[in-house]
Amino acid sequence: MAAGLGTRFGKMTETMPKGFVEVGGKSMIERSVETLIACGIEKIIIGTGYRKEKYEDLQKKYPQIETCFSPKYAETNSMYTLWNTRNQIGNDGFLLLESDLIFEEKAIRALLESPWEDIMLISSVTKFQDQYYVESDADNILTACSVIKEEIEAKGELVGIHKLSDSFYRKMCVEYEKIVDDKPKLGYEYMLLSMSKEVSPVYVLKIDRLQWYEIDDEQDLKYAEENIINNI
Repeated sequence: MAAGLGTRFGKMTETMPKGFVEVGGKSMIERSVETLIACGIEKIIIGTGYRKEKYEDLQKKYPQIETCFSPKYAETNSMYTLWNTRNQIGNDGFLLLESDLIFEEKAIRALLESPWEDIMLISSVTKFQDQYYVESDADNILTACSVIKEEIEAKGELVGIHKLSDSFYRKMCVEYEKIVDDKPKLGYEYMLLSMSKEVSPVYVLKIDRLQWYEIDDEQDLKYAEENIINNI
């Protein structure tokens, strides 16, 4: 998911999308692409919007990449971007990632190796700001999410990497089409929660001590370069 404006980076994203912000000398998007390829992924669809040409140029270096432009990127959110890619995804199950992440390869391998088909990956609390907490029941099924830890019985923090089956995603798209006009700015994580409660369970997979970070602004970038990137 790489359609966002990245406004919290200020001048850094005036000429490029935030996925191209470099951490430890390499852009976040290239780090993700190379990790996926190392794990055997052969098709990578990037849902683009702001500065889409940067991602289109990346196809020259990585032939595994396809792009899917969302012309409504400025007025929508991640669920719309995900829904917009439905024709290119076809009938495949897939991994869903955000473009502003750095992470260990074991995050991808754990999802690929899990017998669960529909998974939200979480870790112990890692971020010093903008945390998104996740609750699950005794069967490891997603039951609640919140940016306020005290509102739920938090089991960990959302990483921003998921695994979804074709059947689940198709149901998800059907449900979203019912509300797309009313909720164009819906985040996909809220759709996953709704689906898990009402349609089909989403399992929560926790990896303790996972090295990862979501980088939303210059403060995050500074923290990631000082505390995270050398451990990945």
